[in-house]
Amino acid sequence: MKCCMATPGNDTSTAPAGAPLPGGLFAVVQAALPGLIRSERRVAEVCLAQPDDVVQWSVAELAAAAGVSTATVVRACQHLGFRGFQHMRLELARQAGALSLRDARAPLPDDPPERVVDAVFATAAEALTDALGPLDRGALAPAVDLLVHANRLLLVGNGGSAPVAQDAALRFITIGRPAEAPTDSITQALAARLLAPTDVCMVITSSGANEPTLRAAEAARAAGAPVIAITSYSAGPITELATVLLVVGTPGLPLGSETIASRLSSLLLLNALQLAVMLRIPADASAHNAGAIKEVLDHQLRTEAPSSPRRRTTR
Repeated sequence: MKCCMATPGNDTSTAPAGAPLPGGLFAVVQAALPGLIRSERRVAEVCLAQPDDVVQWSVAELAAAAGVSTATVVRACQHLGFRGFQHMRLELARQAGALSLRDARAPLPDDPPERVVDAVFATAAEALTDALGPLDRGALAPAVDLLVHANRLLLVGNGGSAPVAQDAALRFITIGRPAEAPTDSITQALAARLLAPTDVCMVITSSGANEPTLRAAEAARAAGAPVIAITSYSAGPITELATVLLVVGTPGLPLGSETIASRLSSLLLLNALQLAVMLRIPADASAHNAGAIKEVLDHQLRTEAPSSPRRRTTR
């Protein structure tokens, strides 16, 4: 059974009923954009672009701004997971101020480098919190179960997601889980096709539409292996191939940092999954893995240590 994203009307977290979702509403809306029809997408895009205005508007005013009917506005809100326009506007009002403050902190051309650094880090911190909005907490346990019992783990990422896959493979290896992350797209597809049903293919694609990544996911499914997909959108080609779908979305951000924020979100989610798997490993196996890794690292450090210069002796 496929697990997918959480929406404001179907929260799978432990928050009490009616409480705001952990993470950002803007990430929830943006993650859902590919799954909306064109007219409903225009409604969502107006909400993302003009949140301060939308919280003051009536349903008719939002419909006029988006160039659609009031019925389309209501349907768009419902397809985004809200009960209706008023529910969406209430949730939007809770977070619109934070987005305005974030935009106000964007660095200016004459700002010193330290101001730019501060702004980038502050934006990234908020983006990571926002990214949790679309995540279906109910999909995490099935993902961890698959990873715990996998005989072999293939991680696939291309473009900006390639370093994320490489980092995750190393993390899983350090806890004794066989993992690989080929960088060549043909090798990825070949490795995926040779997986067994007892293996797992994990793909990382922010767009959900990266062609080489999709080919690897298709090959894994053809081999009978489950696919765990980490993406920023709740609709798209990868969602049709995923056995477990983990959506960590990022809203449109200043500073051109949307891609960076998405990569950070995927890195942290994979780190959390690796930690959850590690906590399920028996203590004796965990100790054995730690000892083996220490032995390898100690040997590597000895090999790479600069040799001490020989003293020149005189007669």
